[in-house]
Amino acid sequence: MLDPTRPTGLSPRPTSVLSDGRYLDVTYSVTRTPKGDYPSRLGRWLLANVYGKPGRLLDMGCGRGDYLSVFSSLGFEVAGVDISPRAPELAPGHHVEVADLERDPLPFEPASFDAVFSKSVIEHLRMPHALLSKACEALAPGGVAVIMTPSWEYTYWGPFYVDHTHVTPFTATSLADALTLAGFESAEASYFYQLPFLWRYSFLKPLVKLGARLPLSYRPWNSSAPWPDALNKLIRFSKEVMLLGVGRKPLKTV
Repeated sequence: MLDPTRPTGLSPRPTSVLSDGRYLDVTYSVTRTPKGDYPSRLGRWLLANVYGKPGRLLDMGCGRGDYLSVFSSLGFEVAGVDISPRAPELAPGHHVEVADLERDPLPFEPASFDAVFSKSVIEHLRMPHALLSKACEALAPGGVAVIMTPSWEYTYWGPFYVDHTHVTPFTATSLADALTLAGFESAEASYFYQLPFLWRYSFLKPLVKLGARLPLSYRPWNSSAPWPDALNKLIRFSKEVMLLGVGRKPLKTV
């Protein structure tokens, strides 16, 4: 069906595969991505080190709702939004809206959240500025956004494209700039290892970096990699580093 808001003569607006309910079923099935304790550990770390205290939190790109449950258990009042029509079904008991945040209006009142969380989402968007701007719009003055995405510096050689819907890579500089352009102040982006033991024992990071240089394959980059799950995660997340972007909505609009 043609989009009635588009001028006559233009091709229909393409539909993202992300809006196909099967995308979450395939890429985030419990078989491929089993539920574990990582979301809970990350949520606790973010509460202690970034957010500071619970409040009303919006998960942008909430997927199957893992982090909605985590932040709810930590005392946040949570809501989520995702492009997939399956998202509300996969996160029962939580308020989840369906919207394409590259094109659709924010389905929540402006300035109605104290915190925004978005993990592994903006790399799927050709217009990531749209999501970041809506994140700033969603926050009350002084609210904090956490945006996590793969570091291009650490994934350009292949892992970034394990998911074929990844289209926009970020460096630490470009993520901080994007947050600033979206209206955040004190925006910064840092490298983040998804290895919880490093969050507590940071002195081990040189050993992890050294191990990352070993030519070891791992899943899902190589589906036949032979390692048990725990070792596979150590190998994978010593090589695949994330970016942790943090920005605060200004208390006053200039």
